[in-house]
Amino acid sequence: MNCVILAAGRGRRLGKAAEGKPKCLVEVGGQSILVHQLRALDRYGIDNYLIVVGYEFGLVIEEAKRLVGNRATFIYNPIYDITNTSFSLWLAIRDLSESLYFLNGDVLFSPEVISRLSASPYTSALALEAKECGDEEIKVVLDDKRVVQLNKTVRPELSVGEFIGVAKFDEELVRSLHHALDWVINEDHDYMAYFERGLEMILGSHFVGVEDISDLPTIEIDFPGDLSYAREVVLPQIPHLQPVVSNI
Repeated sequence: MNCVILAAGRGRRLGKAAEGKPKCLVEVGGQSILVHQLRALDRYGIDNYLIVVGYEFGLVIEEAKRLVGNRATFIYNPIYDITNTSFSLWLAIRDLSESLYFLNGDVLFSPEVISRLSASPYTSALALEAKECGDEEIKVVLDDKRVVQLNKTVRPELSVGEFIGVAKFDEELVRSLHHALDWVINEDHDYMAYFERGLEMILGSHFVGVEDISDLPTIEIDFPGDLSYAREVVLPQIPHLQPVVSNI
């Protein structure tokens, strides 16, 4: 099983709280977000981590290799500062036709999130926090159990909650998603699109379900307030993660 982690971003919205580090290397409880992610994932049979890097990429590579060794493959986004997640994910999956886990590199989450996705009856599923959403969240609309809309502009009253940036995708969806992202980038030239734009384009031909993780400690860290909440509230609720032993 592969896992794609989008870790190219600088995290400008964190401001001084990022201390000049790549967003994925911002520390929560003395460890970077990336370390917490890799420790949560590594118990689920990940054969290869595909990590998209950009800003201060050498630091991200060093951190990842320290934990998972040669199971980490790095994809460099040379224009990370003028692109968004659509471009990074397009780079990551262009030669991939296998099922995978997907993570945004700024999410702190309980390992149980991956367990629920792994056990899901849906071959493609999004981790969902059921809640009232505002303008900033990627909002999910369901038709029965099927995701039919996925973007920030959904009217909040239609949404069942927020996609937290952790998912699993089957191989057929991965292939179609790459084609959709290729159109977004090379035909529509929308380099600043979120990858969810491409995913939303193929929802009519691919079933994507959700797994409710509302009861689990999880947060996407975008702003200084998110970081404080992650440190003070979310992390203390996450079960202790044993260090990953590298297979170098």
